[in-house]
Parts: sequence; C-alpha cells; structure tokens
Amino acid sequence: MSQPEKEFQDVYDKLAQLAPGPSDAPQPASRALAQVRRRAEAPRPFPARSGFGRWFANPNRRLATALAALILVFGVAFSFPTVRAAASDFLGLFRVQKFAAISIDPQQLAMLQQLEAEGLSPGEIIIDRAPGASRPVDSLAAASLQTGLARIGTPALRGAPAAIQVADGGDGRLRIDLAGARAIFAAVGMDPALLPATADGKTIRIIVFPSVDQTWADGTWLLQTESPIVEYPAELNATALGSATLQLLGVSPAEADRLARTIDWTSTLLLPIPRDFATFSEVTVNGSSGLALYGSDGVHGAVIWQQGGVLFALGGPFDTAELVRLANSVR
Repeated sequence: MSQPEKEFQDVYDKLAQLAPGPSDAPQPASRALAQVRRRAEAPRPFPARSGFGRWFANPNRRLATALAALILVFGVAFSFPTVRAAASDFLGLFRVQKFAAISIDPQQLAMLQQLEAEGLSPGEIIIDRAPGASRPVDSLAAASLQTGLARIGTPALRGAPAAIQVADGGDGRLRIDLAGARAIFAAVGMDPALLPATADGKTIRIIVFPSVDQTWADGTWLLQTESPIVEYPAELNATALGSATLQLLGVSPAEADRLARTIDWTSTLLLPIPRDFATFSEVTVNGSSGLALYGSDGVHGAVIWQQGGVLFALGGPFDTAELVRLANSVR
C-alpha cells in the first residue's frame, strides 16, 4: 500500500474510531486548533487501482467508513428501498437509495483528524460484530451461498472474473457525546449551539451485510453488497444536524441550510469528497441514480449505485464514460 493511499484511508479510519484513551485528555480548543493548523497535511493523490478497490472491499473499512458517515451525517464530528417505519416509535430505519456528494477542502478533514489525535471526541464507537476478513471462493455460486446474495451481478462486457472474494458483515453503534461534539465545533471556530441538546446520549446503529468482490485482469473490480441499514432515534432533527455537519465540512452557513433542506436524510448517503482526491458527477446506471468518482491522477475512477436494495461499486483504470458503460452492462 502506498503512503498517499494509507494517508487517505487513515482519515476515515480515525474518524470512525474517535474514542480517546485515559491519557488523551482534551486540550483547550484554541491550543488544539493552533496545533491542527501547524500540522495540516499536503494534498493527497488518488490511490492506485488495487488500493482503491481494496478500500471499498475491505469489510472492516466498510464498517468503519459507514460509522464515520454516521458521525458526519448527524453532525457530531459522512449514512448507508423506501423509507421504512420502525417497530418502535422511537426509531427510524432506512436503507440507502441515493447519494449526495459535496466537494470539501482536504485541510478540513486533516483538521478533524488532528482534533481527534488531540483528544476531542464526538462520542463512543461500539463494534458489536466485527466484520470478518476477505476470503477467496472458486465460483459465484459459492459466493452466493456464503453471503446470502441470491443474485450476483457481473459486467457482461468483461466475462468471468479472474478472482472472487467474499467477506462477512458487521454492525456497530455511535453513542453521541454532546460535550465532545460541541468542543470539536468550538475548536474550528463554529458555534457549538449548532448541535442540538437533544442529540446527547442518543445511539445510532449501522448494519453492514456480507459482500462479494470480483476482479478482472485488466484492473476492473466490482463490489456488491446488500444496502446497509441505519437505525437512529426518530426525535433527532436530521435537517438541523445535517446543516451543522455541512458547516463542519467547510460549507457556508447559507449553503449548508439550503442543502440540508433539499437532501432527503431518510434515504441518502452523504459523501464528502476531498478536492485533491477525486472529482464527482451524477450518473444513471440501469435506470438508477448513482455517483461517478474520477481520481486526481487522471487514470482511476469508480461508479457507485444502488439497485433493488443492493449496493454496487465498480472501478478501474478507466474514464467515467467507460466506467458507466461497464456499470450499465452489469447483469
């Protein structure tokens, strides 16, 4: 794994593991922010194909990234077909149907990462069931049997894959600590009151399902998994927390409020994309809306979409047009 790739992945790992130890006592906000600014990282290039594919396929990273998504979406620091009513009046339950991407300054992510290193935490991450390591299988039939995916798609334009791997799912929770979350906002010069008091102590849960990862000799890869489920307290004001999140990511207050009102937080995964990592555009894949990412290296990219309750991520050393063509051939 290259050093730039490791640095990019570490951003998401650390956002998903914001649990300081006993010796990590929080510093005053002004001191923490000064240290952050001195240590801001240089822009990171887009990871190589193999690493980018592994980032999507790695089950531990999928769970960590999903939990990091919860932290960002609900405003305490990035959330994986129809809106479903929960059995309890106090829970909301949804599966991801669409994606919303925003371009953010990589320095902003570096600041959040460093604040975590300085002991500022938005809450406790609890891993109830850790995902297993990826393991090879010799056929798609075996992959289906081991993951429970009744139908596994492959791009018709590529034929049989050169290798197939499967991974188990997992689940975890975020228990929000309002004081820690507000300290993060204060450290970056934002109003801590943007985070409502009702968020304190609330628990958000995500369930990540088993996945199948296929690769081809030309560098094409395809990840397929049942769409993750998110459970959250219904009394949380997702619009208000979404606006706070967007502001934390560097969006202006007026634009954050506008976006938060237009995003359907009950079915949308928010993806903050560092400007030095990739550009993005909305695409249509087999009639479903999706998101195309194209790396800053000008070579590698990926397309992400959801169809029939299944999440797909396809990538390789190709431009967006070719990736969309490949994605549309998945059957």
